[in-house]
Amino acid sequence: MSTSESIPWRRSDREMRLTAIFADAGIASSEALLSVLAALYRERPDDLAHAQRVANISVRIAVELGLTDRAVIDIERAAWVHDLGKLIIPERSDADTDNVSRADVERWSEQLAVTRDILDAAPALRPAAALVMASRECMDGTGFPHHLEGEAIPLGARILHVADTFDALQELCAMFSMPSDSANVELVRHSGSRFDAAVVAAWLRLIEEQSMQAHPRPGDRAGSSVS
Repeated sequence: MSTSESIPWRRSDREMRLTAIFADAGIASSEALLSVLAALYRERPDDLAHAQRVANISVRIAVELGLTDRAVIDIERAAWVHDLGKLIIPERSDADTDNVSRADVERWSEQLAVTRDILDAAPALRPAAALVMASRECMDGTGFPHHLEGEAIPLGARILHVADTFDALQELCAMFSMPSDSANVELVRHSGSRFDAAVVAAWLRLIEEQSMQAHPRPGDRAGSSVS
């Protein structure tokens, strides 16, 4: 059975309405996109907050890696909309993250495809749509939906994968009272397999810089000198 046959809500009325919204809004700026998202997520503020955090992390990594302003904008927009497909195809309430089934992968792949199709209605968002579509691919080819490997995965998508995973893990750490660095430990554990090692390294550098700014060593304080 094909994916489109196994998931009956594909091409639902709600998807058509969202596609029309993005087409009719004539989105050509980040401000216009945020205005549309604020309306769509009015009753789901936690989801919008997650998207904003992922966008912030993604932008920080992209700047750290020296990407162009244009690339940074596309990555930021991709982060804002990366979960748009969940408005059409919701997550299973009984999903088991420790036992991912083929049906789960099909559902997640469809969420990505729906997001891409909606965003394609707004020409300015097509670069972001391509990044979202590849944001669950893994460096070793075990991701989805196309099993891309290594540099065949757009760099923006590799950044989004790390940022999205980190934020999701942070929420789990808070929920289960796990150590605050558990999310980064997990990123490092899968660096080079699931995640781009250079992207993970860039994020860890940012974390280290942030930590040093918050807790500077005596010799690092502004104005200090050695006689």
